[in-house]
This record gives sequence, structure tokens and C-alpha cells, in this order.
Amino acid sequence: MTWVVIAWCVLMAIWIISGLAAADSASNCAGEAYREACEAGSDVGTGIGVIALWFVWFFGFIALSLIWFMTRPKDRECPTCGERVKKGLTACPACNHDFAATARAPAVEGNPSA
Repeated sequence: MTWVVIAWCVLMAIWIISGLAAADSASNCAGEAYREACEAGSDVGTGIGVIALWFVWFFGFIALSLIWFMTRPKDRECPTCGERVKKGLTACPACNHDFAATARAPAVEGNPSA
């Protein structure tokens, strides 16, 4: 779910930046009788679009973050016995595997669990 939130933010950033970069009111209003008014209207439209995209990004980010927060696992698997152990416990109640000692131990080369 973390990658979904990151992808959402990147997608929205690209969308907002491309919307700002594509807004060229001078070329959109070439040949218009009221060129200044056309450019001003085009700039206002770009601003409204960017603000609307920002709100879509913000509320989407909030919704995805809540989903991520509510669905993350509340326990972990013991590497010794495979039992599910509640996060925060430093030892497995089934086999007494010490998570704190494992975290403090230096990594041994060739050991895939370290």
C-alpha cells in the first residue's frame, strides 16, 4: 500500500506540473480581438485547474493514507517457529525467540536472515 500512496503522489505531481507547463495563454489567444482578456481568462482557468487537481491530490492522499493505516499488519511472524507475534513484544511466547537480541546481533555474511 505504501507504493500506491507514492505512485499517487508522483502521478498527481506530474499531472499538476504538466498542466502548468501546457498553459500557454499567448499561443491560445493568438488572433483574438480581445487578446488581453483572453490571456487573463486562460490564466484564471489554468489556476482553477491546478487548484482543483491539488484538492483531488490532497483528498486522494488522505483516503489512501487511511486505507494504508487501517490495513497494515498488527503482528509479525517469528522466524524460529512461524507463530504470529504481536508487535511490541520482544520475545515469542511460543518458542521464546528473542527479537531484541536478533536485532542487536551483527550481520553474518552468508546469513540470509540477517
